[in-house]
Amino acid sequence: MAADSSLCLSSNFFTQNSRNIGKYSADTFKPVNIDSDINSVGTVHTQVDYIHCLVPDLHQITNCNYYWGVMNRYEAEKLLDNKPDGTFLLRDSAQEDFLFSVSFRRYSRSLHARVEQLNHKFSFDSHDLNVFASSSVSGLIKHYKDPSCCMFFEPMLTIPLSRNKPFSLQFICRAIVCSRVKYDGVNLLPIPKCLMEYLQYYHYKHIVRVRQF
Repeated sequence: MAADSSLCLSSNFFTQNSRNIGKYSADTFKPVNIDSDINSVGTVHTQVDYIHCLVPDLHQITNCNYYWGVMNRYEAEKLLDNKPDGTFLLRDSAQEDFLFSVSFRRYSRSLHARVEQLNHKFSFDSHDLNVFASSSVSGLIKHYKDPSCCMFFEPMLTIPLSRNKPFSLQFICRAIVCSRVKYDGVNLLPIPKCLMEYLQYYHYKHIVRVRQF
């Protein structure tokens, strides 16, 4: 386990404000030698196309007593202070490229791990094929409730820390609606734009094509 108190598992995501299909372009440079005296730099453009998808089990997540909603790492650490190893909670990630994080006790310390997404699978390290991945966030949490499934560097989530206050009716209604509609389907609902954006808040971006030219 690293000395840092945060278990941060990195992932690359692309940000874009478009609601349906977004495109992200980045410039990288590849040197091309013309002769011994002159160097020319060629530009390679990378275009990434992606679609937006709602979190598939938002309603189930909202019903879980260990989900606390909006909370930063310091608030989570205060709640977990002096709790036994295995105690955990799920919260909204403070980083905009990630939806959720788990805060948990292990090795008598409070640690944190971001929930990553790749190809509609959720895990604590989306770039390591040997790390467990689930089609839902709640399924990911369930897997790590079994100590025999937890490697020494992974979260151990055996004792849920129960939320001490209910969510608002608006929050609960969003979870129910999102369990019955897809991201693009929200745009077809006869509701104001501000409500559409509210319903689409818990979503992730799925890469469908990468092109270089």
